[in-house]
Amino acid sequence: MPKHNERKLSLIWDKRQKDFIVKYPLRCDGALIMSAIVSDNLKWCLPDDADNKSYPYNWKKENIKDELEKRGYDLTTLKFSIELKQPKNS
Repeated sequence: MPKHNERKLSLIWDKRQKDFIVKYPLRCDGALIMSAIVSDNLKWCLPDDADNKSYPYNWKKENIKDELEKRGYDLTTLKFSIELKQPKNS
């Protein structure tokens, strides 16, 4: 198995586990990418968007993953990666 790049933050779909796998150089960065892409975030919406219901129904859970799926994207092809900048030499 190839060694994971210790400078790369990545998120991919794993077919065997049927879930997203996150690799990270810093634990807080792994939590950030999971929170931004996969975790539910609450968003306030107008009562009309909540079928004319008032609180608490005018709060919707949303995340980028669900929005992409609604737009017809195949989440099993989702791949994200970004590398840390190279340290500047002194």
